[in-house]
Amino acid sequence: MASSRLRVLSEEQVRQFRLNGFLTVEDVLSEEEVAALAAHTDLIAAGKVEHIPETSIQLEKVFREGEREVADQVLSVRKLYNLAVYDEVMWGHAAHPRIVDIIADLLGCDDIKMYGDQLFMKAPVTGTEQPWHQDSASWRDIFPMDLVSAWTAIDRATVDNGCLNFCPGTHRWGMMRGPQLGWFLDDLGSEQWPIVPAPLNAGSVSFHHSLVLHQSNANLSGQRRRGYAVHYMRASSRRDESVTDAPKVPSFRQVRGRSFAGRV
Repeated sequence: MASSRLRVLSEEQVRQFRLNGFLTVEDVLSEEEVAALAAHTDLIAAGKVEHIPETSIQLEKVFREGEREVADQVLSVRKLYNLAVYDEVMWGHAAHPRIVDIIADLLGCDDIKMYGDQLFMKAPVTGTEQPWHQDSASWRDIFPMDLVSAWTAIDRATVDNGCLNFCPGTHRWGMMRGPQLGWFLDDLGSEQWPIVPAPLNAGSVSFHHSLVLHQSNANLSGQRRRGYAVHYMRASSRRDESVTDAPKVPSFRQVRGRSFAGRV
């Protein structure tokens, strides 16, 4: 994409994203936008937003399996998902002009649809680790595997409370199969494959490619670490209906631009 068509990012930022598979952009949301998103998130987690189905709310394992009693519904939630297809407040964030401008810069097109969304609550002490993975391993129905996620920090994300960690450049390996992930983990943290933390202030956004390897540690701090990830793809992408174990969600919502017959 020529620099004259870039809306938010510089050519250097786009180059860094293509090289590393992730990019941090500070202060994308205002303090007021963060506060509104945080308040609405907690209403959903508390089960107080009636149009959000219960199936969109997942508790941490210790609460799901009865190992610990639920003293605070909000702080017992691990993850909320498929929010923006049901809720206009969350859709307003998914379609936020500044976020979508950056997505357009990274995808290199204006025809964009949302694949899905997930809000990771990662409560103090009970918020669990997310192991190393590639997002496209769960989205094998979409071709090409070239989606971009926008991970917005609702709270300040630090090394102590479980910010995202990336292994730069791993999106250029393609999909890892069979024993390959184990081989990667054997060398992880070496000079060859360093771990790069991505701490964020509230309102800042981390953008990452669907094939880059990433994870987050457990929240051992006393601070909350909510992060809302919205996953975007080109509207010209194709969906392989034969991938039967892929997530089945309502129709992919148009974020910007055109849709195409026979495509997603």
